[in-house]
Amino acid sequence: MFSTVIDPIFAIALNTFRETVRDRVLYAFFVFACLITVLGILLGSLSVGQDIRIVEDLGLTVIAIIGGIIAVFAGTNLVYKELERRTIYVIFTKPVSSWQFILGKYVGLSLCLFVVLVGMGLFLLGLVSLVDPEHHMQLHIHGITCSLALVLLELLFVLAMATFFSTFSTPIMSVIFTLSLWFIGHLGSSLIDLSRMSNNPTAQNLLSTLYWCLPDLAQLTRVRSMLMYGKEPSQEIIVFMLSYVMAFILLLLGLASIVNERREFP
Repeated sequence: MFSTVIDPIFAIALNTFRETVRDRVLYAFFVFACLITVLGILLGSLSVGQDIRIVEDLGLTVIAIIGGIIAVFAGTNLVYKELERRTIYVIFTKPVSSWQFILGKYVGLSLCLFVVLVGMGLFLLGLVSLVDPEHHMQLHIHGITCSLALVLLELLFVLAMATFFSTFSTPIMSVIFTLSLWFIGHLGSSLIDLSRMSNNPTAQNLLSTLYWCLPDLAQLTRVRSMLMYGKEPSQEIIVFMLSYVMAFILLLLGLASIVNERREFP
């Protein structure tokens, strides 16, 4: 019973991972991220005593942006590629449910993101060791590793959004929706600030409602900054962030499965 549920998910995830890894665009993004990170050494040399900080900050920012772009464009083509190649008809002729298809695709793309982040993270650590080969290397490894884990958590959320929108929209519109929500997620706290500044009760209630309904990703960025400056966030904050993001991911994947199940394939 357990194998009949897991086997289709594993097969779809493995096939998705192989297809994504073979995409040459993925390697182009990887090389571009590495080149931009190398430029951090040049920028760091212009700032006395800040070379390591600039390399790390620039490297993590580039990794987050490139990883996000990969998550958006890979996730928004989730269903469209299968429809275009008509392989989705073959998949659903077998004992595969909608949620198994969505989860398998999501897991496969998540594994690809993980591999890309590990590769770029190792490259960043290599650069840091070249710039500062003797001092505080263990501290750099801890900060970069924890920050990459937070980047991966954010990208898993972005991928879940892209997966959800791909089930009922065209790739272009899915990209617009995902990028918009991703951008808004980092500005969510501004809605609360605006509601406090407003004298209109209706506007205050509207802004507060939008804040609680939309994802808040700014906390991930704040914790990542704390780690890079050698500060350890509290365990309560870590547990809250994990629970918050995972709840959103499960909600989005569940909605994606429902929409995909009710979708009429031509």
